[in-house]
Amino acid sequence: MSSEKKTTAVSSILLIVASISILHLVNLAHNELTIDLAMAPVKNLSDARHLIVNGNYNRAIQELDDAMMKMRVIEQYTDSSSIAHLERAVEDLELVEKEMRIDDLKEDDLNKAFFNALNSIAYACMTISENNLDKGEKFKAMQFMNATFAEMIASLKFVQDEQLRHKEEKVIAHVREILDKMEATKYTFRFDYDMVNHELEELIEN
Repeated sequence: MSSEKKTTAVSSILLIVASISILHLVNLAHNELTIDLAMAPVKNLSDARHLIVNGNYNRAIQELDDAMMKMRVIEQYTDSSSIAHLERAVEDLELVEKEMRIDDLKEDDLNKAFFNALNSIAYACMTISENNLDKGEKFKAMQFMNATFAEMIASLKFVQDEQLRHKEEKVIAHVREILDKMEATKYTFRFDYDMVNHELEELIEN
């Protein structure tokens, strides 16, 4: 078998495996996104960063593939704005993968991709939190707000300049304030999701 045919065969197998994995994750969710599934790509991105620092690009690529697959699972539980942000983040991660495959990884591209991916996941969790609150599921709303907070904290490792860091820290402080008020009022505190969403979108579209 020629090398070209082998490459095609391997690509086909990987596509099938990825499709099956996505279906498996969706089935696990039982029509409801769990906190574990929402946070799963964050772990993959963290592991990928560690592997990249240590020069293990092959395993890092596997972690990025897993992260992108799980981000697409999250898309099924969010709105069109969240999907658009997640898709752009996936495109940025695919560029990082491409650069690793040819051993030409650019630090600026890496930082941008990871920063946007983590904040896009945070934005999706914020949307899910809002939906939970609208349905009266106040504890779940609190859980997904906590996920938003954790994902934004994680994104600080990839801030590219001090101005952007200042903006991120400002939004994080706002989310922390919301969480404190939700807990203090036993999840009855209502706040302006639109304002926080707008702040997060500004970070993603930097």
